[in-house]
Amino acid sequence: MRYRDAKKLHNEDQVRVKKTGQVLSVVETTVTSKNVTMLCDDGNEYHHTEIK
Repeated sequence: MRYRDAKKLHNEDQVRVKKTGQVLSVVETTVTSKNVTMLCDDGNEYHHTEIK
C-alpha cells in the first residue's frame, strides 16, 4: 500500500496482508515521516508496504 493511502486508514478498516492474504482489522495507526505502521486485530504490527 502506498504511504498516501495508508495514512488515511482509520480504526476498524480492513486490510489484507500481502504474504498471507489474511484480512485483518486495523486497531491503531501510527503515522511518522514517510512511514505508517498499523496494529491489527491479530496483535501484530505491520508496515504500510506489507499491506494491500
